[in-house]
Amino acid sequence: MDLIFWWMPLAWIAVIALAVIVASALRRRRRGPDAASTPIAHSSRFTGLPGYRRALVRYRVLLGAMAAAGVVLLLGAIVVSARPAVTSVRQPDLNSRDIVLCLDVSGSMIEYDAELVSVFSDLVDEFDGERISLVVFNASAVTYFPLTSDYDYVRAQFDTLREQFAGDELDFFDGTFFGDGSSLVGDGLAACSLRFDTPDQERSRSIVLATDNLVVGDPIFTLPEAGALAGERDIRVYGLNPGDANSKEYLDELAVEFENVVSDSGGAYFALADPEAVPGIVGRIEAEQAAAIPGAPQLIREDRPEGFVVAIGVAMLALLAFAWRVER
Repeated sequence: MDLIFWWMPLAWIAVIALAVIVASALRRRRRGPDAASTPIAHSSRFTGLPGYRRALVRYRVLLGAMAAAGVVLLLGAIVVSARPAVTSVRQPDLNSRDIVLCLDVSGSMIEYDAELVSVFSDLVDEFDGERISLVVFNASAVTYFPLTSDYDYVRAQFDTLREQFAGDELDFFDGTFFGDGSSLVGDGLAACSLRFDTPDQERSRSIVLATDNLVVGDPIFTLPEAGALAGERDIRVYGLNPGDANSKEYLDELAVEFENVVSDSGGAYFALADPEAVPGIVGRIEAEQAAAIPGAPQLIREDRPEGFVVAIGVAMLALLAFAWRVER
């Protein structure tokens, strides 16, 4: 056990010493001839009585007990004010699931991207121990942040991205124009498939691809070819389509192609407006088998004032009880 505010006992000692010095000085100043005791003749006859002696012994014992309770009360207060804590190292288990969020930031997607980032944030809130990455793409793909289980960092990045989408900043476009055209969805999916590290480990790997599949230009990979590449790497693709009206009779050719690709990978397809999108994706990803693996060690410091608080309470009750007995 250590003290977080280790300097607090020193401060208490300084205050107590100063109080004792001031009290002693005031006592000396007030002490004078009138303060001298007055002798009483034959007082030994009174003080020699057995009843007086017993009362004096009881009085001294009670004063000693009050002093002891006061010391315990004071020491307990000093220790509690210094925040006693226990430090330990824990190594939490992480789920061996990796998820790459793959976001189309082309012109046709700009009006949906802020909402899609909110959906991605909702997805992260449902996970526990999975590693998350975000890749944005247009004509080329850029890793916005790599695979990580630091969810506070992930949420901070999502907040920054939302602000960029809502404002005039175009930082999210940086590095996404190196290609022949715009919204090269196949190339984006293929790039996201290559963002998984540790290929030799047995891990569950998933991609959440958010796009309207509106390709303008000449991609290296078509969407079906990129889907086949993901399948070869045992990666499941889950699709979010903001251009889908969430009604089968309105699905156009692009949406049908998108749905077929993700279904062939073992994933699932959702319209952005579908209320089942987030729980559906989370449920399917969590249903995949994943072994627990040790995460990074974490230093944990926990306050442990309980015993000292109990001691303070007992000492206070004892002090009140002894004071009541002295008055009687």
